Amino acid sequence: MKVCPHCHKDLPDDSTFCIYCGKPLKKVSMKDLEKAKEKISKQREMEKNDPSLKHNPRENSWSKLGLMIFLISLIGLDFIVATIVNGLGMNSKFIFIISLIGYICAIGCSVMSFIIDYQDKKKGYQPNGNSKFAMVAVVMSVYIALLNLSTVILK
Repeated sequence: MKVCPHCHKDLPDDSTFCIYCGKPLKKVSMKDLEKAKEKISKQREMEKNDPSLKHNPRENSWSKLGLMIFLISLIGLDFIVATIVNGLGMNSKFIFIISLIGYICAIGCSVMSFIIDYQDKKKGYQPNGNSKFAMVAVVMSVYIALLNLSTVILK
């Protein structure tokens, strides 16, 4: 067992960093640091690509489309158009209703991405939709849609 020179806790013999305080146990060269980063990235890539699944020839862009619709609804309609309409002294309720429809479309696109990835995985193909984009589009669209809905109801 090794002992950390900084916090004096017991560590495994193969440790290069203290698992308690995070400080290096010996000087780490940039070459060793690059090797460690490369090893971690290869390991993450292997985890991401399940070797039991075949390469998927089909493109799944639904999550990207959902995120794009969300951003257009938020920035284009809610921020820009609603601000202009409100500045002209008109009621911006109609703009919020249109953007609410945009948020519902963004949620639908993201759900479609999840469904296609699930079907591809069942067929033995790797999922190629970006589930992180889809999740952001769903969560943010639901949140902003509820805000818009409350604005439309309360005005």
